[in-house]
Amino acid sequence: MAKKIELQQDIMKELANYSPTIIYGTEEIIGELRHNRKKDTDELFNLVIQGINWEIEVFNNCESIINQEDAYVDKNKMASAVVRLGKVLQEKDDIKIAACLEVDFLPFLRAMETASIKYK
Repeated sequence: MAKKIELQQDIMKELANYSPTIIYGTEEIIGELRHNRKKDTDELFNLVIQGINWEIEVFNNCESIINQEDAYVDKNKMASAVVRLGKVLQEKDDIKIAACLEVDFLPFLRAMETASIKYK
């Protein structure tokens, strides 16, 4: 059990270092989807989605220490956000995708960053 907690703490350190990058990337892709799509917007979008997926995996594997002292992330809200993103991705509507990222995923990413700071 001690080994698991140690691994979770190491992952949280990685998360603390990674969070500013994925938050910045998510903010950038929201702007591009809303205002000025570029030729590499799809590539950036795919990287952001990979980063968000990684943070979701971190949450799934470290929930016990993330929400140990405070309820940083609501698991049900996160699951609903994933379903909502899947639906708007099928519509291929950049404005709806940007809204979903801003309303559902930026708060999640920021909460994960807050939860990880004590492991830095």
